[in-house]
Amino acid sequence: MEALLLREPQNIYVLNNQTQQPHDKFFRTVMSDKRVARDFLKSYLPQDIAQVIDWENLELKPRSYINEVRKESIVDVLFKTTIENNDAYLYLLVEHQSKPDALMPFRMLKYMVNIMDDHIRQTKQKKLPLIYPMVVYQADKPYPYSTDILDIIEAPRILAERYFLKPFHLIDLGTIEDEEIKKHAWSGIMEFALKHVIERDILPWVKDIVGLMRHLVLKGGEKYVEIVVEYLFERADTEAQNEFISLINKEISTEMGEKVMTIAERFRLEGLQQGIQKGLEKGKLEGKLEGIEEVKTTIAKRLLAEKVDSAFIARITQLTIAEIKLLEE
Repeated sequence: MEALLLREPQNIYVLNNQTQQPHDKFFRTVMSDKRVARDFLKSYLPQDIAQVIDWENLELKPRSYINEVRKESIVDVLFKTTIENNDAYLYLLVEHQSKPDALMPFRMLKYMVNIMDDHIRQTKQKKLPLIYPMVVYQADKPYPYSTDILDIIEAPRILAERYFLKPFHLIDLGTIEDEEIKKHAWSGIMEFALKHVIERDILPWVKDIVGLMRHLVLKGGEKYVEIVVEYLFERADTEAQNEFISLINKEISTEMGEKVMTIAERFRLEGLQQGIQKGLEKGKLEGKLEGIEEVKTTIAKRLLAEKVDSAFIARITQLTIAEIKLLEE
């Protein structure tokens, strides 16, 4: 278990290249004596925690505490021990500001998350450690704010208690029947697309949802449907691209079908470009430099026969526009 003290410097001075407050230095120095630390912690920890801590292996950790949220936090006291052979943490913060922080519960939460993050990175484990937070407050007036983070959640208390820091709501699309998803009208085609984009052939699933797509287009959702269709065409697999395009043409609109066709043409040209570049690079690697120009010319002729744009041909073959025009003639 590790007891941590993180401080945000005020009225600071430098000692041994560490930025400290005098109160922090004092607290850390005396708590480095394990007899003091054990006595202090045993006095203030809940009994059920105090009874299971491995007090014999209480280990003082280094002062510098590195994390991704804050470049470096100042850790006043950090002890490590175990509870039932598992690492756990006691986290202490010395608070001696003249103006107490109403957001202290949130600060503590951030520090605790930092501790968990560091623990995971150090141990490579998939479990989080237990952290018990404590604040040592010293001022001339009683602490005026709540220690409960629920009290600073700006929502009805009953909702904060019911949902804040509770298990997250999981929407497992794979377990939801398609007919149930399609009842969601507007969000249904988005959910359907996310669920089935991993299928080996998306076409049967598009056929199943195309009626709802057409309905949403009639309701003014043409742009939304277009985004879904393009996502499926770009990210999903199908060996029947022409049938996919024909389906969109027939069931939704020719304009959307043309946009999908444009995407298909772009994919085809990108595939051609990648194949040609690999071929040229392979020729160079094999030392067949004398045949490169001939290969370029052959490729350019074939692309011209396919009505491919001259600028595109020039880009991938490295021939000049003039050379390509001569070939075209």
